Amino acid sequence: MSKLRYGLLGIIAALAIVLGVGANFSDYNADRSAHWTIVTDDTELIDLEPIQPYAYIGDDGLLRIDFSANNPNYPGYGDGISPASEYNFDEVFAVSNDLWERFPIVVRVTSNNTHVEFYGHEGGVYAVDGGQLATASDSARDDVCFVVNPGEAVKIGMDLSANGNNPGEMWNVAMKVKAYRMGTEPAELADCGQE
Repeated sequence: MSKLRYGLLGIIAALAIVLGVGANFSDYNADRSAHWTIVTDDTELIDLEPIQPYAYIGDDGLLRIDFSANNPNYPGYGDGISPASEYNFDEVFAVSNDLWERFPIVVRVTSNNTHVEFYGHEGGVYAVDGGQLATASDSARDDVCFVVNPGEAVKIGMDLSANGNNPGEMWNVAMKVKAYRMGTEPAELADCGQE
């Protein structure tokens, strides 16, 4: 899948998670669908790149995380996930800094629903509240931040908690991704891995 560049300062993404089909996950075989609408900005700081077959950029320009039969990469099997379960996807998309050759950037990813949390299984991703590492499902948070150096990428995973949900339910979740040239980030992003 080709890498598509999107500006990030002020990117707002809408995320919808619905029951779908199977895929290989880090902790459990589960099924979900998530869709992001990417809104670009003229002050490009980063690239967003889908990593897994369940993450792709649609013809409409949407970054999609889709485990349903609507996914063009659908493997042809799977009927959904169990309610009252938790699922982890280690590498859903990558955030890279290929556009700024001289400056590291500080990136913040937030979800407005605690059922959808983020982490970086390779390290370097931190909870905004308290600065603890968010490197696995147990430490995933709905508000994380990290530093991306020039020419590097950080892989972002997702933790989805279907606790209390029934089959066929849909979540409408807003995800926001913002990037700042290091040194211009807000004070609450002081513990994101800056040196």
